[in-house]
Amino acid sequence: MKRLALVLLGSLATCGAAHAGATARAVRKTAEASMLVTGHVQVNPDGTLKSYRIDAPEKLPAPVVQLIANNLPHWKFKLSRSSDHVVDSGMSLRVLARPEADHNYALSIEGASFDQARDPAQKITAEHRDPPAYPSMAVKERVSGTVYLLLQIGRDGTVHDAVAEQVNLDQYGTEQQMERFRKILAEASLNAARRWVFHVPSAGPTANDPYWVVRVPVNYSFRRWGELPRRSGYGEWRAYIPGPREAAPWADQRLLSEAPDAMPDGALHELGGGLRLDTGKSGG
Repeated sequence: MKRLALVLLGSLATCGAAHAGATARAVRKTAEASMLVTGHVQVNPDGTLKSYRIDAPEKLPAPVVQLIANNLPHWKFKLSRSSDHVVDSGMSLRVLARPEADHNYALSIEGASFDQARDPAQKITAEHRDPPAYPSMAVKERVSGTVYLLLQIGRDGTVHDAVAEQVNLDQYGTEQQMERFRKILAEASLNAARRWVFHVPSAGPTANDPYWVVRVPVNYSFRRWGELPRRSGYGEWRAYIPGPREAAPWADQRLLSEAPDAMPDGALHELGGGLRLDTGKSGG
């Protein structure tokens, strides 16, 4: 698809004033543009799709709507537990545009997460979750991005362990520079997360679990004093440099099949708490 995200990818800035050398430009070529699409699915007891809808399709590019229509009906799902009834679930999809030759872009659905409606007593909810301070070095160099955390929540509601699963940066530089800023943002997020407190399930099938695993995105959005945070609107592309992914030893690998960034900013997603995709995502 020609020029789908060309302007957006071109807006990526460097990490600092003198970082636009040949090595940094090579890193920039790894940039992706993504779009979060939300909606709803109904899944039959055998894991096949009964129906789906996407929110505000009129705000989405036609190729994105067509990509979903071509792929979603063929997906199969794993239910968190057996059921004789149709399962209703919220849905978030991460659509990626990867640059190819001649300014073309390949579209694919790279991430999917699902959140079944459940009684609050059966879910992890936040009790105390103060946001981290913006690291001064990142402010100085005007670096922004998103840190995706995996948290192990104990039965007392505190964070027993935490991992920065992935850090995506909105700017580019050399590999060494980007590794440094990923570490800076990750450490700030982890330091804050270790002080968070949650309400744990008191009812339902997971109420007696020894611990729970949740994924939380932490967004660092740089802006001048007095400016409102700039977020990509629904149906808009966002460009970033994806970081490497780190697994947590206490998280079931089957539950990590969902892409970290397939969830809205500020969301709290309990791994294993709902539907899971049983087939690979597709491009088009």
